[in-house]
Amino acid sequence: MKKTMKKPSPPLFKGRAFKGRVKGSVKNRIKGPVLAVLLFLITLTCAHAGPDTFGPPVEKIISLGPVITKMIYMLGGEAQLIANTTYCVEPSAAMHKEKIGTVMQINIERIISLEPDMVIASSLTRQKQLDILRRHGVRAIRLSNPKNFSEICDVAARLGEMVGKTKKSGEIISAAQKKVEAIRQAVIGLKKRSVFIQIGLKPLHTTTHESFINEYISYSGGINIAENETSGIYSREKVLGQNPDVILIATMGSSKKGGEMEKTRWMGFSSLKASANHEIHVLDPEIVCSPTPAIFARGLKEIAALIHPEAFSSDDDLKPPMKRHP
Repeated sequence: MKKTMKKPSPPLFKGRAFKGRVKGSVKNRIKGPVLAVLLFLITLTCAHAGPDTFGPPVEKIISLGPVITKMIYMLGGEAQLIANTTYCVEPSAAMHKEKIGTVMQINIERIISLEPDMVIASSLTRQKQLDILRRHGVRAIRLSNPKNFSEICDVAARLGEMVGKTKKSGEIISAAQKKVEAIRQAVIGLKKRSVFIQIGLKPLHTTTHESFINEYISYSGGINIAENETSGIYSREKVLGQNPDVILIATMGSSKKGGEMEKTRWMGFSSLKASANHEIHVLDPEIVCSPTPAIFARGLKEIAALIHPEAFSSDDDLKPPMKRHP
């Protein structure tokens, strides 16, 4: 009997999957010990295809990260989600799922007892814990940390495959891509403005070119003053010396109140152009902590309107094409 296995998409995760088919005429010529050895090798290949491969949609999923949980709800796969971490509080319904620990410290015994079909981990999950789960027969997949908008969409697409929501994920990704492209087109030709974005308090922390956060600035017609740095750790003295046009504050792991306090501190430097022109803004931390396609598009719109308000109307719609800066 002919059997053709579905050709897998280019993998976001590491691992190998067996593919191909054995034609009937060839199969009929392979008999006895040779056939037994061949079948054993095929079985061995599939059994060791790697911990990060996946096939049909799974029914019982455990999420080990807030963004993963948020994406599962975004795709409409919440019924398959049986547990998550104490950090998974959005959407609010996620708070009512069983908790199996924190992002970095999970309850391995409890996870095993829940008999999940798949555990989806973030880059913060300890490798040793994933190895233990795998030794106990639990399929544990680690999602790579997306570095740009394209990779954010890739993660959403792979999750869509896992939960059997490929159509939904495709629609979400397509809508986000259209919004992002419209915003990029709206600022093309406008004068580039220098921007500093603060994402950490102690020490002062920003983003380099190796993060999707940098794309918030570049796609908005701005220039990240720290784009070419090798580290995100920065100093106030350096910011004062570079004197950016705009300062954005989206402090991860702290409340918006903490961001407002930082804004007050920056406003105290009268020599800053951003301070003199009242262009120091506090952002919703979600846009740097929860990189889903929809949140990226929303965050980009918010940031672009702050960097180039002339490209956006008061009713939050894109303005018609404007005369561009030479």
